[in-house]
Amino acid sequence: MKRLSRKVYFCLASALFAGASALYGLEIPRTEWNELFPGIEHARFTVPEPLLNVNVLRIQTDTPGLSFYSTGPAPNHEADKVETDRRTVPDFLLENDLAVAVNANFYSPFNHRTRISRGPSNVKGLAISDGFLVSPPAAGCASFLVRKDGRCEIRPTGADEKFENVAQAVSGSVMLLEDGKTLPQKNHDRHPRTLAGVSADGKTVWFVTIDGRQPGFSDGATFTECAEILQKLGADDGVNFDGGGSTTMVCREKDGTARVMNRPVGLGKPGTLRHNGNGIGILLAPEKKE
Repeated sequence: MKRLSRKVYFCLASALFAGASALYGLEIPRTEWNELFPGIEHARFTVPEPLLNVNVLRIQTDTPGLSFYSTGPAPNHEADKVETDRRTVPDFLLENDLAVAVNANFYSPFNHRTRISRGPSNVKGLAISDGFLVSPPAAGCASFLVRKDGRCEIRPTGADEKFENVAQAVSGSVMLLEDGKTLPQKNHDRHPRTLAGVSADGKTVWFVTIDGRQPGFSDGATFTECAEILQKLGADDGVNFDGGGSTTMVCREKDGTARVMNRPVGLGKPGTLRHNGNGIGILLAPEKKE
């Protein structure tokens, strides 16, 4: 076997180092988890460079009484035209008695009026609510699926696919992780992000929000940085949901009110909410009294 020249060796070593730096460049602090509800934990941490404020929900899907729920169809539902009724994520949580929730699919029409009001929306990509096909799959949209047996998965979904075994589903844009490996991305823009990750056995789910467009507080993340965060949290597969001003994470307080856990920029200013096409959240069955 021929020995590599010093020049070739240097080039190979540089390439490997560059790949490792891209993958392991974020300084993510030790994550401290706080239990919000049985099977649902929350963590908040800050990445110093780039400046990212991150909120994470970690959900154990086999927890007794725990189930997922995504936005149901509009009263006058018509696929690819009138699919859902827009609402803020806090409203979605409160009106469906959820424990936690995040925004999900991209949607249209999208303009100043739709950002501030309820009304009919067409969500992009697959959406299923309690087994009902709210929106058919779309090319280029990876999906988060909850099977009727409780197992969760993230994968691309096709137009000819059957979904009889799926209870809930929402979609985003690109796959970020696949089989534990980060995927190359063409888009390197920096924005607020909402993400979902799933463990290899489908029994642990992570919902993540990364705030952005707020200099000095949080800059927003690239797809590559999103993939790294999901990977370091322990996810095997990951998807990017609708982000930007849509990015919102909400938790139900003991008094029944909704607490926004991140700092959205729904209407262009920190702390403002947007009316989104749909959301995904967690239902908890009432505890049985002895």
